[in-house]
Amino acid sequence: MSTSLIPRPSPCSTLARPSHAPVAHGRSWRAVAAASLLAGCAFASPHAAATVLHAFGQGSIAIPSNTATGTVVARQYYTPTQLCGNDTCEIVRVSLYANGQPSAQAAGPDLETNVPGLSTRLLVDGRPVTSSTLATLRGTAEIQLFRDSRTPRDTTPDAGMTQYYEIVYRSGAAEATAAIHLSAQTGFINGTCSVPDQTVTLPTVSQNTFHGVGSTAGSTDFLLRLNQCPAGYNRIGYQLSPVDGFVAGTNGTLALRPDSTAAGIGVQVSDGATGNPLQLQRSYAVAGYDTRTGGSPAIPLRAAYVQTGSTIVGGSVHAAAQVLLDYQ
Repeated sequence: MSTSLIPRPSPCSTLARPSHAPVAHGRSWRAVAAASLLAGCAFASPHAAATVLHAFGQGSIAIPSNTATGTVVARQYYTPTQLCGNDTCEIVRVSLYANGQPSAQAAGPDLETNVPGLSTRLLVDGRPVTSSTLATLRGTAEIQLFRDSRTPRDTTPDAGMTQYYEIVYRSGAAEATAAIHLSAQTGFINGTCSVPDQTVTLPTVSQNTFHGVGSTAGSTDFLLRLNQCPAGYNRIGYQLSPVDGFVAGTNGTLALRPDSTAAGIGVQVSDGATGNPLQLQRSYAVAGYDTRTGGSPAIPLRAAYVQTGSTIVGGSVHAAAQVLLDYQ
């Protein structure tokens, strides 16, 4: 039996919540840009701001410089309570400022930031916001940073705080505002990890080794290898995406490839250190990655046959998964 781990161009991830979109693998790196979404001058709002929010202000964002245009690289979420202090927010007016400058009012929804290569948009309950938006926020307001077509370059942030959004909402019989600033420390990194193809061979086992659905046999440890990861990322994550789907009700179990002749069997992949089955299509941190030095970390995993049906038919077993990487 063989289980193939197939690398695929990896998704690029976010500051706090992953967003999956393909980026190319690479072997070399250098710091291309280190910028901040801080610039320009602060300015007075015609309304007193009841709420001032600083999106992404608690950390840094590291982005592969070859990230495709349009890829969302960071997301920040706000609830109605955070935005306006109530269970819902009745939005009556929104002002959008390109580059965070009061002289650059824009229609939206997309705004260039003062960091070359990054733009932003605001969504209310999943709908992009423009200067003509009237809406009631009931779920989440989402600030996105995404890669635009501008070339990333070294940027020296100016002093001050940029305000990209001013949301005017009803507060009783009056109106109040929420001002949203962007303040993330941002760096572009030239390069990503490479992932070689790997084949894991499990031993031949007898059908009577199994004792019912969920029982396993033929456990085999292996290392998922990443090569030449650049330094500088805050986190690198990996996930397994099954090529032929997964077996419902059994964590970490890959469905068999069409050329398999066995039946009632799947291949379960587990964490090699804890023995816990992986959740497929979920990102796990690469524990061996050192943000200061990069390198070629290896992830200990374990593969095993697992009984998935009430009856087992002997034969060949093949399963495959794609290895996806995400970067923060």
